[in-house]
Amino acid sequence: MPNYASKLGEAVGHAAEAEIQRIIQESVKPFDLYVDIGGPRPGKRKGKKLLMVNDTGTEYQIDLAVENKAGEPLILVESKYIRYKKHNRDKASWTCVAHYKLRTTYPSVRKSIAVIMGEWTESSKKLMNAFGVELVAIPFEHMSRVLQDFEIEFNWPEDNNSIPKRSWGKWKKLDAAQVGEIAQRILAPQAASIRKLVVDAIRSEQVLIKNVDKIELLLKTSQGEYFLKKFPSAREAAMYLLGLTRDADDVQGLLR
Repeated sequence: MPNYASKLGEAVGHAAEAEIQRIIQESVKPFDLYVDIGGPRPGKRKGKKLLMVNDTGTEYQIDLAVENKAGEPLILVESKYIRYKKHNRDKASWTCVAHYKLRTTYPSVRKSIAVIMGEWTESSKKLMNAFGVELVAIPFEHMSRVLQDFEIEFNWPEDNNSIPKRSWGKWKKLDAAQVGEIAQRILAPQAASIRKLVVDAIRSEQVLIKNVDKIELLLKTSQGEYFLKKFPSAREAAMYLLGLTRDADDVQGLLR
């Protein structure tokens, strides 16, 4: 039996993603920057997927990337819709790892953004925030109200298939203009926030003087262990690094 709930959720998610792309393309237009949303690019890729490779050769599929004038990634954007909270951890963890590894590979990246739609737990939001991903949230209740205005029921029990089947049938009867209107209304409460995040990141690249707010050092030992050290100032980080340069057979004490 077809999974109508999955079909409808995927269709709504794709429509919302297209609206996010439109908002960002509109935002970067005054700066004459390129927005990569995937698809063939002569001289760069033949496939449809927007794949970025980190420093270890691992590929990550990203939804959207804004490039600077040099063609380097400046902003990474994810669009994630989740209907059930039980899928939160997997989606949140992937976003954290992918964006963190790509930021360490491409120092040109100024901002990571995730537009999260649907049912997201506070713990998943905090996890992504901890990895430097800035969030724009669209609640599931808001999405349901928008779709209800088009007589499409979007809130049903997890084990119900009759309601999503009926809703999927109504969705398929919508024309392109109606789908676009639904997506626009879903994103409307947060459209200004998305624009501000994008524009602020672009303008920050043009600012020459910046203050260091916090420094994180990821250290790898000869045994393959990793230690993360955090410092509130560049001076304290520099003093710590100087301590590591002293000749010693064992630096275990410095890693605590």
